[in-house]
Amino acid sequence: MKIESDKDFGTRECPSCATDVEINHNRCPICGYEFPHPTPRQKNMKLWGAIIMLILLGLLLLGLW
Repeated sequence: MKIESDKDFGTRECPSCATDVEINHNRCPICGYEFPHPTPRQKNMKLWGAIIMLILLGLLLLGLW
């Protein structure tokens, strides 16, 4: 898979020095803070949370809840 180097993926704020760091960078270029990598469990919890929210939204829209 080819990643376009000029594509803007957005930014996130470094919690150490408040510098805007590109989303696809894992280290702050100013202070060297390393952003933590999500564990497989965190990824699964995010997925299950989204699935549960979609089910609840569907029930709410159908008037079953």
